[in-house]
Amino acid sequence: MLLTEAAFARFMGAALSGLFLTALVKGLGGGTVEVGVAVSAGHIGATGMLLANPVLNRLGSRRKFCLIGLGAVRALRVVIAALPMLIYIGVGRESLIWPVVACVVASFVFGMPSEIARRSWIGDLVTPAKRGEFFSRRVMIALLTQMVVLLAGGRFLDWYRGTGREELVGIAIIVGTGAAMGWIGWLLLWRAPEPQMSLPRRRTGLVRSLWLPLRHPRFRAVVLLGGAHYLAVGVCAGYFHLYMREHLRMTWFYIAAVDTVGLLLASAGAMVFGAWADRAGAKRVLIFAALAKSVFPLLWILVTPAFWPMAFAVVPLRAFNSATVISWLRLSLNLSPARNRMAYLAMHEAMMGAGIAVGGLAGAGLAGVLEGVQLGSIAGFQIVPLHVLFLISTVLRLAVVPFLRLIREPHRTFAQGRRAIQIMAAGPYSNGGRTR
Repeated sequence: MLLTEAAFARFMGAALSGLFLTALVKGLGGGTVEVGVAVSAGHIGATGMLLANPVLNRLGSRRKFCLIGLGAVRALRVVIAALPMLIYIGVGRESLIWPVVACVVASFVFGMPSEIARRSWIGDLVTPAKRGEFFSRRVMIALLTQMVVLLAGGRFLDWYRGTGREELVGIAIIVGTGAAMGWIGWLLLWRAPEPQMSLPRRRTGLVRSLWLPLRHPRFRAVVLLGGAHYLAVGVCAGYFHLYMREHLRMTWFYIAAVDTVGLLLASAGAMVFGAWADRAGAKRVLIFAALAKSVFPLLWILVTPAFWPMAFAVVPLRAFNSATVISWLRLSLNLSPARNRMAYLAMHEAMMGAGIAVGGLAGAGLAGVLEGVQLGSIAGFQIVPLHVLFLISTVLRLAVVPFLRLIREPHRTFAQGRRAIQIMAAGPYSNGGRTR
């Protein structure tokens, strides 16, 4: 049930992902800074997750918590889809940018704590040794759904614009369709089973929820390194679609195709990386993937308008996206206790979201300073302001990688997974019974 719900939820998320949010802000008259702020600011809403544990302990039900939060997200998506229509009653385009950004931030405030509740829910349904496999399936389903939405949406936008109609209306149609799919997923979540929560002996308030995750050295390392990693990523993460559209002059469909290739490879690698994390530990997978993704922004500098198809040669590195997602999920679950798990997961996600937001806003500020500045060329390559962000992000990502070795992952969490794989490889009736 939760796997099916993930497909509908990702449909809604993909309908306002980086590509379509960039298109929406550009359609409203926004520039580089506005796009960077819009894509990054939503992650400020991650701090709302810090309220998740106290509120959830008071409600006593993850289902109720998720239905309220995710229902608000879907309502906000309907509002975002309707806002562009105000241009037909005389409202200025640029005046709608910040209401859209505010709705995006609010949807993160409601949505990210709900996602943490779902993650805690899943953590109680799946044994530690199988979490890598389960999350890899969930990630794979979500990625496949996103591929379909991106390709269909990109083709639809190009077609809609080619008919001479307002592109902004086409974007609103995509966002509205995503909201409808989100409501279907909401109904599935309402019917999903919920195991009994492992409640603390006494209710945990906000101060204690903030203090608990940081008092454990092992989890504190995961929190701080997660924030540092995503701060480095956030410096340029919101600008790849804008770079392809404005600098490389690619159509929305080809931009979606680039994303789809990356998602396809990430989907194919999800099961591999999940099994590897179960067998060898999430830390080892995370270090390998983080090192590989460190050079990703740097390679985009080599993609020029005359050779824009080279984007398809760079994007395969996105295959490691699923590795980092699965590894961080697994580490946060395995290093957090059953009691007050929501507090631990919320702190981890809040720090990563804050890292993306801070990095993205810093990148937007730097992009604003460099806007209009002629940076010259190096070895025949014309340097544009976004190249500076790509270079800074590469340096910061590489700087974080050595510190990932400080994470101390319990050996038992993946030793069990390795034993399960050995049993399955031996045959269906080994170890005295049928394996499942």
